[in-house]
Amino acid sequence: MYQFTPDEIDRVRADYQAKQQGAEDVGSKRVGNLGEIAFEQFCREYLPTEMWEWENEDAIRRCNPESFSGHDFEVFGYEVDVKTSRDVSAFLPETLVENDSDDDIIVMAWHRDAEDSLILLGWEHVAVLESKVRTQENFSGQEPAKLQHLASQPMNSLQDLGPNTANMNQTPDNPFSPGDRVQRKGDDDASEAIVVEVLPPETQIELYGQEIDGEAVRVAFPSSLDEGPGDWRDIDSALLSSYCDDQKIKLYTYKHGNLSYSKK
Repeated sequence: MYQFTPDEIDRVRADYQAKQQGAEDVGSKRVGNLGEIAFEQFCREYLPTEMWEWENEDAIRRCNPESFSGHDFEVFGYEVDVKTSRDVSAFLPETLVENDSDDDIIVMAWHRDAEDSLILLGWEHVAVLESKVRTQENFSGQEPAKLQHLASQPMNSLQDLGPNTANMNQTPDNPFSPGDRVQRKGDDDASEAIVVEVLPPETQIELYGQEIDGEAVRVAFPSSLDEGPGDWRDIDSALLSSYCDDQKIKLYTYKHGNLSYSKK
C-alpha cells in the first residue's frame, strides 16, 4: 500500500474541477480527482513514463471538463480506472463489477474523512474480479459475513505487468509552483512573469522548432493578466491555469532552468 498526501494546489484543483464538471455529487467527484492524482504520483514514482498516460491530466490542471473516455489511465496498454472511496466495502469484488466492468484494471484508493490522506490499497484485473464473483455465487459453504474479502493485489505487483523497474523517482526537478513570480535568469532588467502551469517532466515541448531538453513552465505577464475581467491577484494560485484558459490569456513557455525567482 502507498500513502499520498495532497498539497493545497491538489485540493483546490480537485474541488474546483468537480464543480466545473457539473458533478451531481461534488464531494465524491472531488475525492475521485484526488484518487487520480494519487495514482499519477504512484506511476511517476515507480513506472516508466513512456508506459503510462493520464487521460485527465490537462482537465484537472486547468479545471476543465474531462475528455470523453471511459477510463482514467492507460498503463502498459491496459485501460485503468481509479475507484476512490471512504467506505472499503466499495472494494468488494461484486460491488466493483456492478459499478465498472468495462475497463481492464481497477485501482482502489481509500481516503480519510478529512481527505488529507489517501491510501492506494491495491489493484485487480476486471476479468479476475468477474471470476471471483462467479465463484462466490457458486459457493455452497457458510462464509462468515465478517470475513468478506476485498479485491486487491499489492500496488508494487503492478510493475510486473511491464518492464522490470526499480524506484524510478521521476518527480519533477522544477522548483517553481503556480503563482511564483519569475524572470529570465541572468537578466535583471527582464520583465516579471507569473508561473501559471508547471508541466510534467515527460511533456514534449517545442520552441522555435526545437524540443526543450528539460522541464518546462508556462507563464503569463501581468500586463496580459490585467486585461482579464477580474483581479487575477485575488485568484487562488492553483486556479490561474483555469483562469487563463477560460479567458484565452496568452501563456509563454520556458525551460525552468532559464528562469529565476523575481528580484523585483
